Amino acid sequence: MLILTNHDVSNILLNLSSEQVRQLLNSLGETLSVYSKEQLSDDPKCLHQPHRSSIVTKHNDTTLVMPSSDTTSTGVKIVTLPHNGSATGAILVIEPTGQVMGMLNAAEVTAFRTALTIMTLFVRVTHIRKENIIRNITIFNRGRSRLDQLEKDAISSLRTRYPQVNFRLVSREATPDFDTLVQLSLSLADVVFCCTPSTEPLCPFRDLASTSKPRFISAIGSYKPHMHEIDTETLLSGGQIFVDSKDACLQESGELITANVKPDQLAEIGQFLASDDSPGIPSTGNIIFKCVGMGIMDLVISRGLLDIADKAAIGQTMAKF
Repeated sequence: MLILTNHDVSNILLNLSSEQVRQLLNSLGETLSVYSKEQLSDDPKCLHQPHRSSIVTKHNDTTLVMPSSDTTSTGVKIVTLPHNGSATGAILVIEPTGQVMGMLNAAEVTAFRTALTIMTLFVRVTHIRKENIIRNITIFNRGRSRLDQLEKDAISSLRTRYPQVNFRLVSREATPDFDTLVQLSLSLADVVFCCTPSTEPLCPFRDLASTSKPRFISAIGSYKPHMHEIDTETLLSGGQIFVDSKDACLQESGELITANVKPDQLAEIGQFLASDDSPGIPSTGNIIFKCVGMGIMDLVISRGLLDIADKAAIGQTMAKF
């Protein structure tokens, strides 16, 4: 049994080679493709993805339990989202024999697998990323302290590694013209990543509509029916809505529930990953991607990270468990 702490996982992710990232991306894409195919078939399934269970305490702390299996191994992620803190938890990976393969801190894995899921679609959206050049990255947050920590943990090293990119971190509490800056940034943006469990839309569609350019917009932070990162007009602005799981998003996404979205308005990204031609991805207009997350994503990425850690002698090995 291999145990990876949050520090171990962070160390692995920060030092991944391009080839390792591609391998993880391909593994995730293949898993999502199989998942979507199996939803359309009555044959025995290789992937098993039950709905996650949610426990909400009287203190408004939420614990999510997310089981999954791809027949090769079974995974269970337990993550708690405290009412006054950051999400944290653990992922357990188990072999078919019942032998525990490994346990990982869930915080970094969850963030990485979600970002990688977005990339499985984004790399195929050619009309938005025509130049394939990143010039500006702007991050907005309510508080300054979280941005300062982000600067210390990640952005400072990214500034050194990518000096041609302009990084800007903006907090509401320290910026008098915060709303104006948000509106301006949205009007200029090609890609918008929404990553917060907001209960109301982060911006109105009119801020995006001030310019006619097409955008890639992902909403991955809201995961309950009362949460909304984008408004209905933004959600429907691309016509077809891409999702990680139709069933899960229709049950858990507040944006889809409020807009009364029907299954035929959704397209699972796994349907498009099996073909290099990516049929069905629009060549113009906005691309909207809603992801609530599935345990199968955690399983395939955790197994990959455990393999990388084992080869690099990272983590703590427990011989008997």
